[in-house]
Amino acid sequence: MKCDGKVSKIERSKIPSVNVLTFECQDGRKVEMMVHDELLNFFEGEQGIFEISENLPEYKDGKDLCGIGMFYKDEGERKFFSIGGFLVVLHGDKNESFEYGKKYYICLKHIV
Repeated sequence: MKCDGKVSKIERSKIPSVNVLTFECQDGRKVEMMVHDELLNFFEGEQGIFEISENLPEYKDGKDLCGIGMFYKDEGERKFFSIGGFLVVLHGDKNESFEYGKKYYICLKHIV
């Protein structure tokens, strides 16, 4: 799963030092992900690429946000992943299928 889009919103979470970043894909899908303050290097309105892959995608270490997450819940149009306890929710993609308990690379990449 890969899409181009932009960061539409960054909000403080109720969890200290954690933000909820919303990324809207050009194709209508949406991603919400929890990001720790120390890793947040995107800003609202910034263009980017979001990707979920079984294989390690190309990314810039120290610049792009990439982690290994586990798929754990499917609610039809909402797919849930966990990156070390940080929640990632993919909205609006009922046709995409992921394997329960399988690890995936989850990346939000800057456009150069």
